Amino acid sequence: MRAESPSRTMAWVLLVTAVSAYMLLSASMLLRLGIPYDAPYGPAIAKLHPGTYCLFLAWFTALSSHGNPLRVLGNQFSRQPLLTAYLACMLGVFVWAVFRHGTSGAAFIIESLWTPAIVAFTLDLLDARRQRQIVQMVLVLLACNALLAVGEALTPQRLTPLHVGRSDIVAEEYFRASAFLGHPLHNALITAALLPAVTLLPWSRFWKLVFVGTLMLSLLAFGGRTSVVLAVLLYGAYAAWRVLVSVVRGRVSYLQLTGGSLALMLALTSMIGVVAATGLGSRIFNNLKIDSSASVRMRVWDAFGYLSDIDLWMGVAPAQIDHISLRMGLDPNYEAIENFWIYLFMQFGVIGFVPFLIGLTCLMLVLLRAATPPMRIAVLLYLLVASTANTLASKTVSLMLLVLVILGGVAFRPVTSNRQIWSVR
Repeated sequence: MRAESPSRTMAWVLLVTAVSAYMLLSASMLLRLGIPYDAPYGPAIAKLHPGTYCLFLAWFTALSSHGNPLRVLGNQFSRQPLLTAYLACMLGVFVWAVFRHGTSGAAFIIESLWTPAIVAFTLDLLDARRQRQIVQMVLVLLACNALLAVGEALTPQRLTPLHVGRSDIVAEEYFRASAFLGHPLHNALITAALLPAVTLLPWSRFWKLVFVGTLMLSLLAFGGRTSVVLAVLLYGAYAAWRVLVSVVRGRVSYLQLTGGSLALMLALTSMIGVVAATGLGSRIFNNLKIDSSASVRMRVWDAFGYLSDIDLWMGVAPAQIDHISLRMGLDPNYEAIENFWIYLFMQFGVIGFVPFLIGLTCLMLVLLRAATPPMRIAVLLYLLVASTANTLASKTVSLMLLVLVILGGVAFRPVTSNRQIWSVR
């Protein structure tokens, strides 16, 4: 194996640093450290996550490690037209948002919508060994996050205070863990979306089962009803379909089918026992109904009635959206426009929302092309769950991590040609 150049090693180290920072330093943790990351005050430099600076440095270093950076960059753009189109659309959205509303409130576009392309282009410049390492690191950190969440739920104590708007959540009817990644629903989305990534890894069956069990318990600790319900329905339906196909084709013996059914029943019984003994998931099981939290997601559609014709085309500033939320009767401390499609349409207007939609479609095509069948289900789950919250209209690493795991996970699969599945190198 040819020795790795020092500059490419540095690019790898910077990428590891970026991803680790994203997964270990939540907005609440940064605020506790004195960095006003999502506070309504502080310098502009503090509005980007430390991981974002490391990620951009990793990309620039990786470009330099292959020769002339501009030439390498041009080659990347020509080889990966869909990723290039995605990044170009999100750059256009940023320019439009700044032109229309100013720089205030635009940092989320860099954090949430640029970083998926940046991490993809950086991965493309690293070898398969490094891609496999970064995916395994992400999943190990995710498992640690899940263990911490279960510990928080059993205690119940948080690692850091959970900030929502201008308030700290100090008392809830049902305690929800926040762990390293911050908000419980953000945790639940990432955990549910990356759950099937264990199928990519060359781990033993025992460790895969431990990983899945730990993540499922953490989903109960996070209390994300939508994530849990959709994960059970979508992944369960896919697993049932795979078993049915195997049975019809004669690939499963009677003993395997019986033993598998027994093991599943024991696993479900054990999980029910854990839930009954510890109270994990009590918010989920006691609130599988339309309550005030769920009703907000239906009321947000009324927001269009507060927009003029000019607003529909040009968009309105985030401060105006907050004002509309108040006029709708939403509590500014705990309620918001819980649908990123609606929020972004309101902020960008038709002029900005169309390129956003085109760019997101290009990225989804890249992911679906590169993903295994279980991870394609994960992409669907991600879009469904993210649509029930203000996910891509706020600062989030969820889409970036999904892109990293799916594209980096290609390196675990046997390649029959010299071409990567998601790249035309």
